[in-house]
Amino acid sequence: MPLEYLNTEDGHRIAVNMWPAQGEARGALIWLHGMAEHGGRYAPLAEVLNTAGWHLYCPDHRGHGASVANGELRGHFADKEGWTRVLTDVAQLQHTVAERHEKLPLVLAGHSMGSFIALAYAQQYGSSLDGLILCGSDYKAPWLWKLALLPVKMARLRRGVQGTSALISALTFDSFAKKIAHRRTAFDWLSRDPTEVDKYMADPWCGHDCTTQLWHDLIGAMATIDARASMKKLPRSLPALLIGGDSDPMSGNGKGMPALYKALHKAGLADLTFGQFVGARHEILNDLCRDDVTEEINAWLRQHY
Repeated sequence: MPLEYLNTEDGHRIAVNMWPAQGEARGALIWLHGMAEHGGRYAPLAEVLNTAGWHLYCPDHRGHGASVANGELRGHFADKEGWTRVLTDVAQLQHTVAERHEKLPLVLAGHSMGSFIALAYAQQYGSSLDGLILCGSDYKAPWLWKLALLPVKMARLRRGVQGTSALISALTFDSFAKKIAHRRTAFDWLSRDPTEVDKYMADPWCGHDCTTQLWHDLIGAMATIDARASMKKLPRSLPALLIGGDSDPMSGNGKGMPALYKALHKAGLADLTFGQFVGARHEILNDLCRDDVTEEINAWLRQHY
């Protein structure tokens, strides 16, 4: 895949996986990956979207994938203001993509943590977007996020901002794994397809621990993102597609996705589409339903652009 780099305002280099559309282009889509993975894993999605006339850009977040330079810490945004820096990175990439494809619609999408980043970005800059796709996402009342932040603060105090925490792992990834009966590996919660799980485990840029500060950045941001006032900042005319698995342990076995749909509906979004895939786990693009998922995305794009 073509790999290019963006030099950020604070001197960081962000790697961007880019796959150009085949034939006449219909639009550009920026896809934000999840925690402990990287943008290069979305090559199969790119193949489908490129054939349909869409350019696909998948940046590697700070501390992830090819954005980690020699000597930098994997699984870490920054010691301070990491969430703000990531949103600024997205803004810079959006500006670059919009300039490059100025007459084409631009859609922002994200999976898991990437969906939280995408939603936070749309709450601030939604008027500059033509669409929003949230994949494998979640929703909780802000007070629950604030409660979840307490053990993270304790872990950060004990381990430092660049440290990792067994307690946080036990409350998150390990907890998700335990929800899968007769699991073969610790990562079966990602997908029902053992081949895809093995590929994830063999990838040195996947499955790594993230720092206490990154977790603090993320969970602290979620308390704001899921607040009613933040949801109301979204442009009511912004089309949004929500897709996820109904057996995703990360979102309470899929319960978080309809809750997110309801929150967006209450916020006044007029064009909401929700697709939930029976039996699918967290990474629906790498699950047994992957073809149905890509067709759902393609159909939504065809309908709107």
